[in-house]
Amino acid sequence: MPTLVDEPITVTLSPEGEPRAFVWRRFEYEIFGVPQAFFRRRSWWKEAEAPSHIDHELWRVEASSTGTLEDARTYDIARLNTPDGWRLSRAWE
Repeated sequence: MPTLVDEPITVTLSPEGEPRAFVWRRFEYEIFGVPQAFFRRRSWWKEAEAPSHIDHELWRVEASSTGTLEDARTYDIARLNTPDGWRLSRAWE
């Protein structure tokens, strides 16, 4: 079951543009395997301003703050078109 987080994070990207690591609450999380990109439709019709884009870009990653695969959990991270840049969207149990 996912836990909604919605907190800002700092993301390190690979040369191909995929997330390789992120910092959340002062801890660095190493991403294992291949991150999976997907898109989710925003509720743009509920917003006061006209949207600049309709979909959210999300990445589902397996990551660990200890650097070991045994401690890895699944996270959804979102790339935003805002100055914040990235947010941790969900943490999966």
